Amino acid sequence: MKAFRSERLHLICYKTRRGFSLVEILVVLSILAMIVGGLLYLMTGFHRSFAKGEESTIVLQEAGFFLAHLRNDLINAVQDPTLPADRWSDSIIATPDKLTLRVFRDTDGNIEPIEYQLEGDTIKRSVGGRPRVIVDGHVASLSWKVESETLSGLASGVRRIWVTLSGTFGGKGKPGIKSKTIPLIAKLFPTRLNRRLNGS
Repeated sequence: MKAFRSERLHLICYKTRRGFSLVEILVVLSILAMIVGGLLYLMTGFHRSFAKGEESTIVLQEAGFFLAHLRNDLINAVQDPTLPADRWSDSIIATPDKLTLRVFRDTDGNIEPIEYQLEGDTIKRSVGGRPRVIVDGHVASLSWKVESETLSGLASGVRRIWVTLSGTFGGKGKPGIKSKTIPLIAKLFPTRLNRRLNGS
């Protein structure tokens, strides 16, 4: 009887001391791998969403910055004094990669040239020959066109000129991150210049 009890006690002690089986370890490792994998997936998705939002904000800021600068320059645009009267529509000149105009520099009436240059996906604004980047690598497409007309009918003889913009601003296309694209379509009228063209 004593031998049976000691053998039973020995088995109980053996069972409690033997540790984890290989199957138990594999099950635990599988569960841990699923938890860690799920957390990594969530963190990666969060990082991409954050980076996409940040990139979209930069694109929006630069597009607004460009539009604000151009609108302000057009408000202060003046007719080129060296042009003959019949070439009034050449006061603003547009080529596929450049937009050139003259603006008032100060209250004394001094005039300086302003130039917007499109270089690939970047826009530079030059004042007096000093270029400065205002959109850095976020131009997907952009075209500008100078249009003019002389009205007929009731407002006969009234001349006006304007700049038509059409383009898309977007992210730099980092791997796995694609920011929202922002379309830009606008007609910008140089108010002061149009008044001067019509003698008011």
